[in-house]
Amino acid sequence: MVNPALPPDGEPMDVEQAVVNLDRAMHDPARCSDAVGDLFAALGAAAQQAADLRRRARELAREARRNDPITRANRSYGARRGWEKRRAREAREQLLDSIDNGPARTGPVCDEMNHNSVGSEVFCQLDPGHEEDHDDDNGTTWERED
Repeated sequence: MVNPALPPDGEPMDVEQAVVNLDRAMHDPARCSDAVGDLFAALGAAAQQAADLRRRARELAREARRNDPITRANRSYGARRGWEKRRAREAREQLLDSIDNGPARTGPVCDEMNHNSVGSEVFCQLDPGHEEDHDDDNGTTWERED
């Protein structure tokens, strides 16, 4: 049986057509279908059609904004600034890593370990077998225990 609320080509109809169909179905003496059910089917189809149209309009507006020359220029500018900041930060970190904190000993050292005032491990940088207190060459000293 064909539903009179839906057009034969399967396309949803608009609300005005649904009202016309309801009126025809309600006053048809030989009706064999549920007029209210047909109305709700037609209204549901019309609501879906309206939602599809709104969604498509939003997609078109989003695409238009995305391809706007000003928006594209702003995205390029932001990407370029981010790239420059990353390169500057990498260069700064590389420079800080290359800075030496003082003369490094090249010969053997005592290697006695202690902790400084903030709890970090420090090692004695004096020659092995020295007679004075241990020193890490950065201002931390501690007594010899032997």
